[in-house]
Amino acid sequence: MSAQARVIRAEISSEPIDENVIAGEVVDDRAGAIVTFNGVVRNHDQGRGVTSIEYSSHPSAPEILREILEEIGARDGVHAVSCVHRVGHVTVGENAMVAVVAASHRSQAFSAISDLVDEVKDRLPVWKKQRFPDGSHEWTGIADIESSPSQISEDEADQK
Repeated sequence: MSAQARVIRAEISSEPIDENVIAGEVVDDRAGAIVTFNGVVRNHDQGRGVTSIEYSSHPSAPEILREILEEIGARDGVHAVSCVHRVGHVTVGENAMVAVVAASHRSQAFSAISDLVDEVKDRLPVWKKQRFPDGSHEWTGIADIESSPSQISEDEADQK
């Protein structure tokens, strides 16, 4: 089993994410593969047009993200991991999340990045408010924790 991978960045950010910077930070001479995942805001969801997304997070999000990266980084052959998730207003075409894994072999890197993204979707306490072309919006949870916007009134959620 390999030594624990370097967790380069476990960040929740209100700033745009430059995937080239994040990918460049995980370079490791032991790695034969670096795999990058860009989660990009698309212009539709379940048959409805989407104009933008407002992401909000629980204060525990950075700690939970670090835990996920440490778990992925403990895998054999993984040498470095990094992930940044946006909060705030994100428009169509912008990165909402960038995750990168450097591993000895491509199969290790692809498997690790896939599982990292799945774990973020399942566990990270981040919610999104999708805005639609008609001016309406909808809150959805990426991960649930104590109280999510979908469990509170629309007025309270809009204040987040």
